[in-house]
Amino acid sequence: MKTFILNIFIILLYGVAQGQDSTDSLLIKLQDLEGVDRAKVLVELAAAYASNDSARSIAMADEAIGLAGSMHDSLLLGLAHFNKAECYYYFDRYHAALANYEISEHIFSQQADSVNLVETYNSIGLVHYFTGEYNSAVDYFYKSLNFFRYGDPVENETLAHVYSNLGMVFSRIGEYDKAIQNYRQAARVNTLIDDLYSLGVNYNGLGVSYYNQEQYDSAKVYYARALHLFKQHGSQQREAIALNNIANIYVNTGDSLHRALEYYQQAIEVFEELGDTRNKAFALEGLGSVYRELGAYDKAIKAFHESLNLISSHGYYLRQLNYYDLALTYEHMGRPQDALDAFKLYSSYKDSLLSEERTNQVAELEQKYQAQQNLAEIERLNAFRKLDQLQIKRDKELRAIGIVAILVLVGLIFFLSVAYLSKQRVNELLSRKNDRIEEQRQELEKLNAAKNKLFSIIAHDLKNPFHTVMGYAYVLNRNYPQFSDEERIKFSGDIYKSTTSIFRLLHNLLNWARSQAGVLEYSPKQLNCHELYREIENLLKPHAELKKIRLLSDIPEDVSIYADPMMLEAILRNLLNNAIKFTHENGWVKTHVKNNEHGVIICVEDNGVGMSAEELNSIFQIDSKLKRKGTNKEDGSGLGLLVCNEFVQKNGGTIWVDSKPGEGTRFYFSIPGEKQSPLAELG
Repeated sequence: MKTFILNIFIILLYGVAQGQDSTDSLLIKLQDLEGVDRAKVLVELAAAYASNDSARSIAMADEAIGLAGSMHDSLLLGLAHFNKAECYYYFDRYHAALANYEISEHIFSQQADSVNLVETYNSIGLVHYFTGEYNSAVDYFYKSLNFFRYGDPVENETLAHVYSNLGMVFSRIGEYDKAIQNYRQAARVNTLIDDLYSLGVNYNGLGVSYYNQEQYDSAKVYYARALHLFKQHGSQQREAIALNNIANIYVNTGDSLHRALEYYQQAIEVFEELGDTRNKAFALEGLGSVYRELGAYDKAIKAFHESLNLISSHGYYLRQLNYYDLALTYEHMGRPQDALDAFKLYSSYKDSLLSEERTNQVAELEQKYQAQQNLAEIERLNAFRKLDQLQIKRDKELRAIGIVAILVLVGLIFFLSVAYLSKQRVNELLSRKNDRIEEQRQELEKLNAAKNKLFSIIAHDLKNPFHTVMGYAYVLNRNYPQFSDEERIKFSGDIYKSTTSIFRLLHNLLNWARSQAGVLEYSPKQLNCHELYREIENLLKPHAELKKIRLLSDIPEDVSIYADPMMLEAILRNLLNNAIKFTHENGWVKTHVKNNEHGVIICVEDNGVGMSAEELNSIFQIDSKLKRKGTNKEDGSGLGLLVCNEFVQKNGGTIWVDSKPGEGTRFYFSIPGEKQSPLAELG
C-alpha cells in the first residue's frame, strides 16, 4: 500500500530504481558523484533498499541527510528522512519511523509540497494504525484524502490506497459500515485504473468486514471475488490467504467442517510451494482446530506440532496460540497432565512475548529521541541561515543610507524586540495550554480504550447465551412434537439458565454504567446483615442445588451495617454467585462476618478451583485479558467484580482477595458498622 513519489527533476535525472540492474547502475554512478548529485542518488538508493536491506537503506539515508543539511537543501532533506522512515516501517520499528515521517511532514509543509505531503500523511496514518492509535490514523488518512477532495479530481493509485487504509482502520475498530463504504470507494478507483491486484485486496477487505458483521454469505461472495482476481493476477500468496479466509467462514457457520478442511489444505499447499512458512504455520493451526472439532484428535495434534516446527524462535504469538490449542485438545482427550504441560508452555510464551515487546519499545524510543535531535539541528541550521541573510541585508542598508538608516534600524530593532517578547509570552501561554490539552487527550484515549474493552467483554459474553436461546427456540419451534417431555424440560432449563445469565450480565452492566455516569445515588441506612444474607441465599439456593453445593453462613443475628441496601445486595450476590460458579459439585460456599474497630468485615469463602497470582493481580481491572469459565463451563465477564469494587468503595470500604490454585478463594470486604463518612473510611 505504500508508494513514494520522488520529485520530477530527480526522476528525469536518474529514474526510479527498478530491479537489481538499475540499483547496480546507481551504485556504480554513486562512486563518481559529490554534493547535491550524490545526495539525490543516495535518496533513490535508500528507497530501493528500504524493504529488503535495512542496514544499507538507513546508512544511505543518513549520508543523504548529512549532505542535504550541509547544503541547506530542504527538499532532499525531507525525501531522505521519508526513505529512512520507510525502512523503519517495513521492519516494524514504528516509533522510529514516525519520528522521521514527522520531520518530512514538517519540511514538506513549509514548502507547500502537496504531492509528497499526501504520501507522508498516508504513511503516518499507517504507523498509527499498526501501533493501535486508530483515531490518529483516521485523522491522517483524512488529511491525505483532503488533497483529493479540495483539489483537482484525480483517480489514481494513491487515492485508492487512502480509501483502502480507511477501510482497514474502521474494520479494526469495529465500525464495519464505514469500513465497507471506504473499501467500496477504493474498489471503484481501482476498477477505473484497472488495478486488478489492489481490487482483489479491496474485495478481501469487504469480505473481512462482512465476516465480522456475521454476514457470512456476503463475506463468502467477496472472498470468492478476491480469490478469482488473485488467481487472474497470479498472486499465489494472496490466493492462499483468500482460501484460508473462506475456510474460516465454514468453521464459524458450521456449514461443513469438511469443506473448511479442503480450503485449509489448499492454502497450506500454496504456502508450502511458495516457501511461506509463517502463513503455512497459521493455516496449520486453523486445520488442527477443525480436526479437533471433528474429534480427530491425533490429526489435530500432528497439525499443531507441524505448525510449531515452522515457527521461528521469535514467533511467540503463534506459539502460544498452538500450545493453547494443544491444551484444549488434550483436555478433550482426557489427558490432563499433557493439557497442563501445554498450558504452561502457552503461559511461558505469552510472558516472553510481553518481554520482547518491552525491549522493542525501549529501542524504538531511543530511535525517536535521536530523530527529534536531528529535527532540532535542522531548525538551528535554518535559524542560522535566516540570520545570515538578515545580516547581509542590514550591511547593504548601512552602506546605502548611512547614519539615518542606522537610527531607523535601531528603532525597528527595538520594536521587533518588544513584539518578540510579547509573542514569546503568548507562545509560553499557548504551550502550557497545549500541554493541558494533550494530557486531556491522553486521558480520553485511556477512557475510550476502557470503554472499548468493556463493550468487547459484554458483546462476547452475551453472544453465547443468546445463541443458546435462539438455537433451542428454533429447534422447539420447528420440531416441538418430536421431542419427549424430558427433552423439553432439558431445553427449557437450558433456556432459563441462558436468560438468567443474560439478565445477570445486563444487571451488572447497568449498575456499573450508572456508577460510572455518577447517576447512582448513595442512600445508606442501618441494615441487619443476617436478614439481608438470608434473602440472597434464598435467591441463589436453586442455582447452588443444581451443582449440589452447600450454602453455609456464620452471621450473628444482631450484626448491624451502615450501607446502601441495593449496593450491599449487589456485592453479596455477585460474590456468592462467583463462588458457586467456580466450585465443583458437592462443594461448599460459606459466608461469615466479624467485627473490627472500624465496622465489620464480611468474607465469602469457597473450596473451589482458586486463582493464580496473575489472575489475582488483574481481577479488578477493566482492561484485563484474563477470562475464566466456571466448573460447569459457565461464562464469566469479570464485570461483577468491577461492580463489587465500585460499590464497596462508594460505601466507604475496601475489598481484597486471598486465593491459591486448587485451594479455594476468600473474598473479603469491609463496611462501616455505623453512620460515618465514606471518605473518612477510605482516607
